[in-house]
Amino acid sequence: MTWTHIKHFLLGVLIVLSLFLSFSLLTAGSQRDEQASTGNNSTPSLVADRTISEVFSPQQIVVHEAYENPLIASLQDSRALIERTYENITYEEVQEPETFTREEYQQAVAEDSWVEFVYDGQIPFGLFENGFENLPSDYENRTFNKILFNLENEQQVLFYNSSDEVIYRVGQVNYVENVIDEFRGSETIQYTEAASLELAQIVYVPREEVVVPYRNYVVRQLPDVFYIDLLFEETPEVERRVTGETRIYNDLRTKVEVNDLTNVLTYERQRANSGQLTLSERLLNSYQELRQVENWTDRSQYQSYNAATNYVVFQRYLDGLPVFSPQQLESTVRVRVGANGRRNLRIPLQIIQTPISLPGYEQKTLPSGLAIADQLEAAGVALSTVDELKVGLTWEESEEDERVIHFEPDWYVSVEEDESVYEIGRFLELQEDSLNGL
Repeated sequence: MTWTHIKHFLLGVLIVLSLFLSFSLLTAGSQRDEQASTGNNSTPSLVADRTISEVFSPQQIVVHEAYENPLIASLQDSRALIERTYENITYEEVQEPETFTREEYQQAVAEDSWVEFVYDGQIPFGLFENGFENLPSDYENRTFNKILFNLENEQQVLFYNSSDEVIYRVGQVNYVENVIDEFRGSETIQYTEAASLELAQIVYVPREEVVVPYRNYVVRQLPDVFYIDLLFEETPEVERRVTGETRIYNDLRTKVEVNDLTNVLTYERQRANSGQLTLSERLLNSYQELRQVENWTDRSQYQSYNAATNYVVFQRYLDGLPVFSPQQLESTVRVRVGANGRRNLRIPLQIIQTPISLPGYEQKTLPSGLAIADQLEAAGVALSTVDELKVGLTWEESEEDERVIHFEPDWYVSVEEDESVYEIGRFLELQEDSLNGL
């Protein structure tokens, strides 16, 4: 028997064991639900509960010591500490915004000691209105994408909007417990020495090469009935038909499509306009939708809001790293809500279940962020047009079995006016093709 045959045999055993455990868990969950809810025909919910502070938490934590290189704190290691930060700090008021250029911002973080929370999307103050003792109504939809906590003066907390280049100072800061200092030099948090780059926004990237473990998982998918019971008000009225690889469910007002090629569910509901939503209301309502439909077993975090389409996008994470895929079909949940409820959804149906080890896939060494920036400039890309530059994981189906997903570490980049996120190699190929007129 060759090594290839042995590898396929072992992979098959792992998959069978994983599916058996999954079936046992699903069966046990259904039995418990039936015992607790006799006469209720609804499908038991398997969706993980998600707090608002988790979904709208920062995508990066950076520790600054005066006149030293910043340190990126592992997001995976910092999860519990981020939650405690939200739970233990409140603010008396938000003061009038001040103009604060990016140069002034970078000088401020370089000359003092701070913990910086960095967000992908703009966060409105009203989303966390319970954290503010006195938040004027006209401040609810003002936004920030960075928070600075001063490590030497606990009363100095700054909220910064890098797009508008304005900063918001706060009045009295109230601590149940001051946990901010725990981000500094913690033995339970892994740190990476970083460099600050001036792109379309200020970003922090590793100064040196970074080693990232590969991840491999068996995946599963919930049955259609779970979503049909959830998304339709009267399931007996729902009609079902099959067109090619797509199952279509609809009634007079709602249509749901499940595509077996992409493993994506799309939802559309026709609703009359009955009012406008503020940004805070839209994000909060979208978060409530996410809590109902997202069954990813790791984190799903707010990534962006598109004011032109009113779509809110939530990014899936695995062990503190964002997951990416072609057209983001397997890696993001897209939600559009109106004043009177849900309008559109796009949900990836496959979720990770059991981690497995594959020979030859242990870890990968990636270039430093500075090296990637040099590659972009050498390809003729103006760094000021780059929106994102980060390390993440690519969702790839195994060649041996489509039920096994391989997560490939890589650098990812996106540019202005393009919502797509590209692996760095693919992005550089596109730049070369563009220069060659292809």
